[in-house]
Amino acid sequence: MNNYYEFTKYDEDGIAMDIFNGLSNDKLKSILDDYFNEIEYFLDLFADTFKNVFNGSDYDEFYYQSKSLVEQINDIKIIINILKERDINE
Repeated sequence: MNNYYEFTKYDEDGIAMDIFNGLSNDKLKSILDDYFNEIEYFLDLFADTFKNVFNGSDYDEFYYQSKSLVEQINDIKIIINILKERDINE
């Protein structure tokens, strides 16, 4: 598969590719919708977190939330690659 995006080299990328590749287009689109909703939620939360950080709140929670967001974005790239490849082959 010619990847449209560069992956972040997570160990789980290959596993995620296999799992997502076995799903229907409708299921993949549903997962994308869920991820985008979660990303919107997290970005809103991060805005609040930044506000609290400047008031001396804990950095650990922000760090792990940021890492989670990065992993979700990477999964989105995988799904988009699968859908793109399927469109080319159809």
